[in-house]
Amino acid sequence: MTFSRSNKALTTSLAILALATSGCAGIADTASSAASSAATQLADGAKKELIKQVCAPIKDGTVNADDLKIVTSMVDAVREGGLPEEIVSALDDVAASGDKVPADVQARLITACENASV
Repeated sequence: MTFSRSNKALTTSLAILALATSGCAGIADTASSAASSAATQLADGAKKELIKQVCAPIKDGTVNADDLKIVTSMVDAVREGGLPEEIVSALDDVAASGDKVPADVQARLITACENASV
């Protein structure tokens, strides 16, 4: 009798341990998922804010000398910020143009901002 009682106690203990372990794993998975989701939301928010910063000076559809200074100062941040390639490429072309940005390059940047804001 003592032997079967020990078997039952051992079996019960193992079952409780298995449930506790799987419960902890589930909680850890949930916490990890929540942290990952929060990080993704934070990164997305940062990208949207950077797009706003880049596109704000040209919101009126024109690019003047002051706008160029602001926009070209953001080139490195845009490259590192994971923004859409359309914006990065257009901004690189604006920065490479110097003081005389061709109308088609300005138009590409304006279009890129409009597309990113949608």
